[in-house]
Amino acid sequence: MKLIIIGFLLSAVAPLLVSCAPDSNAGTPLPTINYSLIAAGDNAINNLPVNRKLEIYTDQASFDSSLYLFIQPLVQHTVDFSSRRVVLLSLGGRPTGGYSISAEKIEDYGEFIKASIIIKKPGSNCVVTQAQTSPYQFIEVESVKELLFEERVEVMNCI
Repeated sequence: MKLIIIGFLLSAVAPLLVSCAPDSNAGTPLPTINYSLIAAGDNAINNLPVNRKLEIYTDQASFDSSLYLFIQPLVQHTVDFSSRRVVLLSLGGRPTGGYSISAEKIEDYGEFIKASIIIKKPGSNCVVTQAQTSPYQFIEVESVKELLFEERVEVMNCI
């Protein structure tokens, strides 16, 4: 009877022990996805989004209409949406200058890709423009996989 109980416990615990084995790819860096900057700025707010926005465009018309909100007159940028996507990173309205948002890296996780976004904000000792701004960046991503975002905030220390 004891052998049956011990055998049952081992069969129940063994899969848990195997799942805790170290990953053989743990130290291997993930493949990165190429991306390029289309446009960036920190325009003074003038009908620009007041709230933060991360938006993915999958067609030329949607991309053009959004780009027109930020850049006038519209600078034409044609994208092959069969193999690429365009992403808008918009920090929305900020009370002063000194803020920025940008893609730091984009990594391939197999079924999806992850964009690491860095948001920079001025520290309390920074001298900044006393005008409301709306930092943004449009990037073209060389992938059509599902895109997930990870954000990191960095406070700048100005001396």
